[in-house]
Amino acid sequence: MGRIHVVLKKEDIDPSRWQVNSVAVVFDVLLATSTITASLANGAREVIPVLNEQEAIAVSKRFQQENPLVAGEYGGITIKGFLPPNPVALNRVVYNRLLILSTTNGTVATRRSEGASMVYLCSLLNIQAIADRIYQEHRTEDIVLVCSGSANSFCLEDYYGAGGLLHSLLQKGEWTLSDAARGALMVYSNEKRAAKEVLAETRVGEMMTAYGLEEDLTFVANENQYNIVPVFSKRSGSIKEVKEYESSR
Repeated sequence: MGRIHVVLKKEDIDPSRWQVNSVAVVFDVLLATSTITASLANGAREVIPVLNEQEAIAVSKRFQQENPLVAGEYGGITIKGFLPPNPVALNRVVYNRLLILSTTNGTVATRRSEGASMVYLCSLLNIQAIADRIYQEHRTEDIVLVCSGSANSFCLEDYYGAGGLLHSLLQKGEWTLSDAARGALMVYSNEKRAAKEVLAETRVGEMMTAYGLEEDLTFVANENQYNIVPVFSKRSGSIKEVKEYESSR
């Protein structure tokens, strides 16, 4: 029987404590893991998650022959000269392109999780696909659900997403849950409102609405929109769909 724990924000990750058989699942529902999932579903070749604007520029120069798309924000504001990192806009342009993505929280959480044996990216858009993969490949391992949070603060939308994954996993079999995992499951299971309403009432959701991003908010609330399993490779430094990742190993 596998064990599942939830980390409440990326700053709580101690990179030195990842174990060989641990599996990380990163959540940044608003917005990075939703953007990554949607981009791969809409034909992006791969996504390179970077830590900040400076690294994004350096990586884009390294891959300049591939004419990459560079998208990013810091503190919720699109970085000057970058594309907005919002899924609805990117979905129209990512087909067959390399996407370099810099975000305040989700891409940083992904990189802080790279010591795990596997790193998956989860959003509401692909909860069932991630649950299927975890159950098929990792059901006897230690699973750590990493909520990205925001600027060293807890974010309800990530905890809600983690609860959604736990709900799906428990329909498949038994798991040993930490108290943090039990709490996430309670939040998701006891919530009677639609996901869009939950997301809209979070701090980041309110900020997105204020910035005119209601279309993106509605989009990322669509549970199980895609049968996509994004996985991060420390070796390549990029995120691909599982089947593409496995064929390149």
